Amino acid sequence: MNLANKLTLLRIVLIIPFIIILKLSQGSLMLKSIAFLIFAFASLTDYLDGYLARKYGMVSNFGKLMDPSADKILVISAFLVFIEMNYIPAWMVIVIIAREFLITGIRSLAASDGHVIPAGYLGKVKTTTQMIAILLIILIGKTVYNPYIMIIPVFFTLLSGWDYIKGSLKYFK
Repeated sequence: MNLANKLTLLRIVLIIPFIIILKLSQGSLMLKSIAFLIFAFASLTDYLDGYLARKYGMVSNFGKLMDPSADKILVISAFLVFIEMNYIPAWMVIVIIAREFLITGIRSLAASDGHVIPAGYLGKVKTTTQMIAILLIILIGKTVYNPYIMIIPVFFTLLSGWDYIKGSLKYFK
């Protein structure tokens, strides 16, 4: 197992302490800070594992599958905890989760025909805006501004989903 794949696995492992600490963080600046740092570090491993894989030829089938899966689990876990804490509206997270299921389904269909559909630029923007929104919401806690913060990642979720669907049509003609 190469270093890039180890970083992907580390991101998955960090989800558990992140969720626990985030849930316990209400009213505690120290726990909120720890949750913020764990999420920030996990988000940085997303960038770092991709960089290492491309730069040093560590691209693997494991990484192609698990890296985006680790991102989705990390981000969706945070959003679900935010719903539980009444920080953000559930419909916004439903849009994000629905897009992920739809794109995963399209990828699976394409793969069954021998095609690999790579992540596009807008997908990377989507993930980045989601991670930034999560960090901002951890910092500010429960406010009336949280749904407004979520508008940008929801927008890029929809836009990247549409772009992905358009780009994948050539595989299904």
